Amino acid sequence: MIHRFQVGAMAATIVSDGPLRLHRPETIFHGPEKAAMAAALTASGQAADRVFVEQNCLILETGGRTVLFDNGMGSSKLYGEYSGKLLDSLREAGYAPGDIDAVVLTHAHSDHCWGTMADDGTPNFPNATLYLSEDELSFWAGDPAGPGMAEITEGFQRHVLPLRNRISLVRDGQSFLPGVHAMATPGHTPGHMVYAFDGGWCFTGDVAFHDPLSYAFPEAACVYDTEPDVGRKTRLKLLDWLVHDRIGIIGYHHPWPGLGRLERSGRSFRFIPGQD
Repeated sequence: MIHRFQVGAMAATIVSDGPLRLHRPETIFHGPEKAAMAAALTASGQAADRVFVEQNCLILETGGRTVLFDNGMGSSKLYGEYSGKLLDSLREAGYAPGDIDAVVLTHAHSDHCWGTMADDGTPNFPNATLYLSEDELSFWAGDPAGPGMAEITEGFQRHVLPLRNRISLVRDGQSFLPGVHAMATPGHTPGHMVYAFDGGWCFTGDVAFHDPLSYAFPEAACVYDTEPDVGRKTRLKLLDWLVHDRIGIIGYHHPWPGLGRLERSGRSFRFIPGQD
């Protein structure tokens, strides 16, 4: 699947790596009542007993460079059989893997960076510089302990560390590519970044990864967050900014193609799909 649009003066394309099948909502979001989450999911036309998400990878043409933001699961079927479509989606959109000049990561969880390397250990994007934050690199390279960490760390060592000489570290507030500005948003992972673009859009990664649950229950602790309390504060701060400044959202895991804006609804928020 492909979807073309404009981010300011920059040509943009959303390409799909395919959907993921996650766990039951009450095992992911802690705090809200199960019935309330089921009602929110049902109202949005989604299954109430299981969380499904998309993987909407962004391609941006900027400063003569072709930039890919996050790159999906690669060949892994950890979250179901329908992922792993990115390279085919790129070709459908008219891009060869060698056309990608830069790969920008929000963070290093499996569904955002396991498409970096092929199964034979060669880079899927042989001409690309890899951008991520120094805190993200340091955290996963440090072999962190804790539930679920071993699998992510092993994937990081397989997909990111072999390209250490191609990595360019990104700092909070840095405009590291034309029209692209990094914003530190820790909590989901210690070095998670979102990327704001000239033209009033933001690629939000996993700070608020699910529509509608991340917006209907923004204070809920998320099991996928490395630091849930930090993640909650970061989420509320980012969502306030997106509403106040009327910033368009490019949601990596939102229903295809992931574009829309946010409205406040009492203590919660509501995602409005569209490009206006």
